[in-house]
Amino acid sequence: MAAPGGGLEPLARTVSGHAQIHLLGFMGCGKSTVARLLARRLVWNYLDLDVLIARHAGASISAIFATEGEAGFRDMESHVLRQAVQKPRTVVALGGGTMLLEPNRELVARHAMSVWLRASFETCRLRVGDGAGRPLFGDLEGARNLFRARQDDYARATLQIDAEDDPNGIAARIEGVARRL
Repeated sequence: MAAPGGGLEPLARTVSGHAQIHLLGFMGCGKSTVARLLARRLVWNYLDLDVLIARHAGASISAIFATEGEAGFRDMESHVLRQAVQKPRTVVALGGGTMLLEPNRELVARHAMSVWLRASFETCRLRVGDGAGRPLFGDLEGARNLFRARQDDYARATLQIDAEDDPNGIAARIEGVARRL
């Protein structure tokens, strides 16, 4: 049975008993783009955690970092994540550092199939460009060290997908796995 407008069959059940799919990885790996495409393919909802945080705070991510610091931002991120996991059949693009905090990792593990979009630092750097609007990407060497430091947290994901390819192909691969579960 085709879904209206897209010819896609919606994934009617949850994936592996989870109500959501969360995409994680470093800045520039393609989380927002792939999440939007994947949600469309699955006929699910789409949320971008950074957009939700900015709406919640009434300020940009850069402004939140400037006024609240990283710790204040991470507190807001955890609060917004707790709200986001309440929405069933949703693909969520997490922030690059969401998985740094144990309570967030536990929340994601309970509510979502997590997918690490693995991309090289060079690919992420090229996609981010000059890092405008990304408070933790301003210093190239600092960003490279942050990339290395976060790999173990990302590796805890349920699934790892090579994110060097075209976003449509990445979304199709994740959809294929989700439909088999």
